[in-house]
Amino acid sequence: MQPLLELAAPLTSPLVALAVVGILALVRRRRWSLARGALAVAATVLVTSAVYHTAASNGAARRWLTALDTPLVAVFLVVVLPAMCLPRNRWYRLFLLVPAAFVALAVLSVLNAYRTVPAGAKGFYWFLVRPGFLIAGVASLLVMIQPLLGLAWFRRAVRLAAFLVLVYGGFALRQNYEDYTAMRERRPPPNATPRIMNVSETSPVLQSEKRMTYIPGAPCRFTADGGYVQGCNMEMAQRLMQIDFTKIGASDPGEISLLAVLLGALLMFLIVSFITARWWCGWVCPLSTLGGVLDWVRRRLRLPHLKPSQPVKLGYLFSGIGLGGLGLAMARAYPNLDANGQFLGCSIPLYPFCKICPSQQVCPIAATDPYPGLPTWDWGFGFFKVACVALLAVFGLSFLLGRRLWCRLCPMGMISGLFNRGGLVRLVKDPGKCNRCGVCAEVCPMDIDRVRAEMTDQNVSCFDCVLCLRCIEKCPRDGCLALEHAGARVVESHYEGGKA
Repeated sequence: MQPLLELAAPLTSPLVALAVVGILALVRRRRWSLARGALAVAATVLVTSAVYHTAASNGAARRWLTALDTPLVAVFLVVVLPAMCLPRNRWYRLFLLVPAAFVALAVLSVLNAYRTVPAGAKGFYWFLVRPGFLIAGVASLLVMIQPLLGLAWFRRAVRLAAFLVLVYGGFALRQNYEDYTAMRERRPPPNATPRIMNVSETSPVLQSEKRMTYIPGAPCRFTADGGYVQGCNMEMAQRLMQIDFTKIGASDPGEISLLAVLLGALLMFLIVSFITARWWCGWVCPLSTLGGVLDWVRRRLRLPHLKPSQPVKLGYLFSGIGLGGLGLAMARAYPNLDANGQFLGCSIPLYPFCKICPSQQVCPIAATDPYPGLPTWDWGFGFFKVACVALLAVFGLSFLLGRRLWCRLCPMGMISGLFNRGGLVRLVKDPGKCNRCGVCAEVCPMDIDRVRAEMTDQNVSCFDCVLCLRCIEKCPRDGCLALEHAGARVVESHYEGGKA
């Protein structure tokens, strides 16, 4: 198995994924036949794989390539991309054998991991599975059930699966028995005094000393023993700000290695964002899912939602930018702490922004993880404690009163939103089919009016859009609204009594 995995290593590279989606866009633009397009894609994979393996023969290049790799890319190329591109005919039914095989492979991986448990330690250790097999299995299962569900229920299924993996995955989805027992030993005892968790107490499943994986959403690495992925993009940005360039100038091997891994993670994140835009906010983000529960509570209580005015929207936007900038500025001061762990007399935690982010409080509670505790008064002269409580209140009220009002403040989502225009994902509209009924504006959780109002430009994507596709789901005009990926129409509006 290991030689096959090494041979398939190029499929985990976002550089290869970028080349493949690029050639697919060219194939569609030139309207090549299915056979010619398939040949072009196969040739691209072979050529880029050969280049990858040739470059990997050099030690320095291999280090950079390894820092870029992630199983998320392999699953996107082998499972998700074909599911989006293939026409729904006999070829698609044949393709479904691939995700079925990955689901079986994930199950076999769990069974095999249990066979390696020492004889004297037999018991239940949740699902011991390698990250690549788990991600492939979950994505494959979702692809297989997608034809059976409407758009709304499919979105719920994706959000539930992502929530379970990202919030509970750090505890229940360790790689093997040794990884599971090491996780249990790291966790503080249940009766421990609540305090800010140390990074040494958490270890995300999908990480190694050679790579880190960040997704464009808000999973917290301080939940359930580090969560499943490394964390959010703000955690990555804080790590980059904490690089000690004095050590880099002195050729410190440890600091240079950390910089290489972080730059690889940054490039991987940018490529993934370019390929997927802000889709992660609407379908994957755990904070968004928990906020959706609050929104459901509001609707059950029959409370009206507030549509924020433009000043309120701008206030949230600039508040999020300000808080993110302040957190990064404090992170930059971290390498300059004195012997007492202070900067200019101020105690600064390792990840300043994380200490005020609601995710570090909400996700551990949702995962029934040992509660990390609120920041104490000695951190930042009490700033972190006050800001943490205030943002928790803003998070709850924003979802209870205004649907996705919180998402306008979230710096993690703002970074992904930059790719809504110019990336590979587009929300498009046929103005000739639009009667300006306003349904899209009414159902939009971000209160976006551009989709309704725009009658000249087909591309109606905008910065605020979280690509939840509610507008497509509810649009009463066939083919009026659609989601395109690299020129391929993934889903379009169909009026079936509000079902798409």
